[in-house]
Amino acid sequence: MKKSVFVLAALFAAVTLFTINIADAQWRNPTHDVYNAPTGIDVTIDGNLDEWGEVMDAVTGTDGSPFCGVEFEGVGGEVKVFEEHGGGKWNNADDQTVCFMIAWNPDAAYLALSVTDDEHQNSGAAWNGDAAQLAFEPTGKRTSGLALFLYNVALDNSGENLILHNERTNGQPGLEAGTDFAITRDEGAKKTYYELRFTPANFGVDSFSEGIEVGLGICVNDGDVDTPGQKGWGGWYPHSVVHGKNSEKTGLVVLTSTAVTAVEPADKLATTWGNLKSAK
Repeated sequence: MKKSVFVLAALFAAVTLFTINIADAQWRNPTHDVYNAPTGIDVTIDGNLDEWGEVMDAVTGTDGSPFCGVEFEGVGGEVKVFEEHGGGKWNNADDQTVCFMIAWNPDAAYLALSVTDDEHQNSGAAWNGDAAQLAFEPTGKRTSGLALFLYNVALDNSGENLILHNERTNGQPGLEAGTDFAITRDEGAKKTYYELRFTPANFGVDSFSEGIEVGLGICVNDGDVDTPGQKGWGGWYPHSVVHGKNSEKTGLVVLTSTAVTAVEPADKLATTWGNLKSAK
């Protein structure tokens, strides 16, 4: 009898472990799963990304391409760069394409988004229409059930006022509009620029340092004038935010000692960032 009980217990443990492993199994982008964030950039939070200079070219996936229009796994397992939702339609890269850059120093980590978007539309909330929803998993373990920090930011429909939702801060200070993030819209270029700063206090740590790993999900929602609201999204592992809050569905950011020197756009020749940013 004792032997039977032992065998059953062993089988139960094996099945439980198998179930946990299946639950934690997560599709990873084969070339853009890890972002090695550089240092050395002096960032001003104003929605003008000039100081980011060479970062877009310097940090690439393993295939040498920038973190721009990155593929992710959508509903049903289909891999795509944009996922339609709620009746929305995505026509091409001009409809919406998300490019992003990350940099850091001991006092702050910075995130810049350059979003190509043919129409700016927001329905009055930091998720409903054009908006960025961000999920941080601060241990970098990226397994299921871990605590997430969630921040949502947007520019209102007039293109003049910032919208902020500190959705989940886990008892730590949240962001402040105008101080910790800025969003600008270049209607002529059909681009929206997001610039955000996160301090160690936002995550309950003393400072940032080389080698720290953090899980990050970026979901940039898209709305259009004829289909307003959250009608789809692009980004980097956006299913960390939509269809549940999923810590295992984040990309990995690694803080590195690599220093990148900012170069004024006028001094650049033909670079990816030069092509992404328009003259204002």
